[in-house]
Amino acid sequence: MATLGARHFADSSSLLGTTTVGESVPAYSASMLLQLCTLEAKLAESRETTRRARISTEESLQRARRVQRLRQQIGTTAERIEELRRRLGQQARRVEAASNAVEALAERKAVVQERVCEAERALQRVPEQISGAVVKLRQDRIILEDLRAMLARQRAAVARQLLFIFPIDIGDTSKNEECGGGGGAIVQGEDAYGGWSICGLRVIGPDGVRRWQESEEAAAALGLVTRVVDAVSRLMCTPLRFPVVPRGSRSTVCNPVAKAVVPTTQSAAAVAEWPLYMLRVSDRPRLHMAVRLLSVCIEQCLCQHGIVDVDRHQLLPNLVQLLLAIEGCSFAS
Repeated sequence: MATLGARHFADSSSLLGTTTVGESVPAYSASMLLQLCTLEAKLAESRETTRRARISTEESLQRARRVQRLRQQIGTTAERIEELRRRLGQQARRVEAASNAVEALAERKAVVQERVCEAERALQRVPEQISGAVVKLRQDRIILEDLRAMLARQRAAVARQLLFIFPIDIGDTSKNEECGGGGGAIVQGEDAYGGWSICGLRVIGPDGVRRWQESEEAAAALGLVTRVVDAVSRLMCTPLRFPVVPRGSRSTVCNPVAKAVVPTTQSAAAVAEWPLYMLRVSDRPRLHMAVRLLSVCIEQCLCQHGIVDVDRHQLLPNLVQLLLAIEGCSFAS
């Protein structure tokens, strides 16, 4: 400070002019110098104050920048924290979902284990059930065999009763001499039946019928055959291919195919049933067809018993063979 005052004093002396040593300075000049020194001192102080203020300002600015940077860092950190919090929430939800899934799987595992235990227990009971079912099956089989045997014996008894009620044998062929032919000649058409009769009534072929009595005798015999065939079909529970309608000497054989066709005329409606009787000569072809269908019915029942080599012209022998086959089933069982 003294140096600065001396420098200013020198400057002021130069302004007032050069003086020699020993020259006196005026009184007002000294006071002015003193004021000037005071001003210079104040100016120096103000400059120092300004410098310090500037330094403090710069420091304040630096602190403000630092605070700004810190705020930015704090904001960035807050955003990062928020992002981490969000991710943590997502992970927490995932962990919760995973824990729920694990709990569900544990429950399912428990249910599956229970089912497995039940299946193992059921599997352990299977041999007992199988043994019980085998025993029951054996019992049912024995009962079934007994029932089949009883049914076969009952059928055999019914067959014997049919043979007893409707006896079938070879009748007397001496009557053939009366039918024209003489010398013991057999009428054509009757030869195919070989003189067989049922209940004493001869089964005369359609070509062998010459008189009304023979027509009625043949119709009655065929009616008895029809009744026996119907009883056998019911006994064997066998639906006949051509159902028979036993009505005594006016029995018929039905043709289901013809019945299925809607009749348009009276002649077409008559084709549905083939009569086993002959009222006039024109009925001879229809009687032929009816006897043939009746033979097919007997053949069907024989095939059911394993007899396939059948002569359709042997009507009564085939019927006897059928009844004997039914009777023989009781011994086979």
